[in-house]
Amino acid sequence: MKYILTILLLTGCFDVSNAQQKKTVSFEKKMLKIPAGNYKPFFVTKSNKPIKVAAFKMDESAITNSEFLLFVTANPQWRKSKVNRLFADSNYLRDWESDLVIGKKNINIYNSPVVHVSWFAAQAYCKWKNKRLPTVAEWELAGNAAPKNIKYTSLTEYILGWYKKPNLPVLPNIKTTYQNVYGLYDMHGLIWEWTFNFNSFISSGDSRGNTEDELKAFCAAGAINVVDKTDYAGFLRFSYRGSLKGNYCIANLGFRCAKTIE
Repeated sequence: MKYILTILLLTGCFDVSNAQQKKTVSFEKKMLKIPAGNYKPFFVTKSNKPIKVAAFKMDESAITNSEFLLFVTANPQWRKSKVNRLFADSNYLRDWESDLVIGKKNINIYNSPVVHVSWFAAQAYCKWKNKRLPTVAEWELAGNAAPKNIKYTSLTEYILGWYKKPNLPVLPNIKTTYQNVYGLYDMHGLIWEWTFNFNSFISSGDSRGNTEDELKAFCAAGAINVVDKTDYAGFLRFSYRGSLKGNYCIANLGFRCAKTIE
């Protein structure tokens, strides 16, 4: 009887574990509608008018390691040992134990944003989900929305405070910073995020990103062409984007997906 009870208890433990795993696997990222609005370009344009951004949907939080694991499981060409180095440098998924194992030592990052992923990998993930990466205009419009319940006098103060801090040895889980009025979590304060047209390395021929303000980001004299010279957080953000290449995989750079509303 003692042995039967032990077996039942062990079976129960496995059932709970499997149930938790199934819950994670079946999880679908919630998307929120971002209403149409006007994005005030960071760089001066000929017309110097705001860019009209159509309503779109955006993931409420960044893509996690667990979610990205499902992607590489279904798409072997994006596993860390098989990925083409043209599309991801040698740091790709460097925190993971192996191709399909995040690792027991990394148990605290299963629900943290996936980082060390390239623009190409992020774009491929979004396409796999029938989504896309947000444009700079979309990300800035959504990311600069008013925050809820942060102990700072302004969002800019909060952002600059985050920029001053060194990277944490273990990246916190999603939904651990703040939520903005659109319902989006961690737009600032957790990681940097890829955008579709992050710099001139990616062709700007796409109608969503062909704007003069983005092209000026890469001129040495770009600083004199900014709309608001006191927007230090914007300077840092656009400088960071301008330093990237599509195959870079960086410790604090992840992504979330967007979707066009038909």
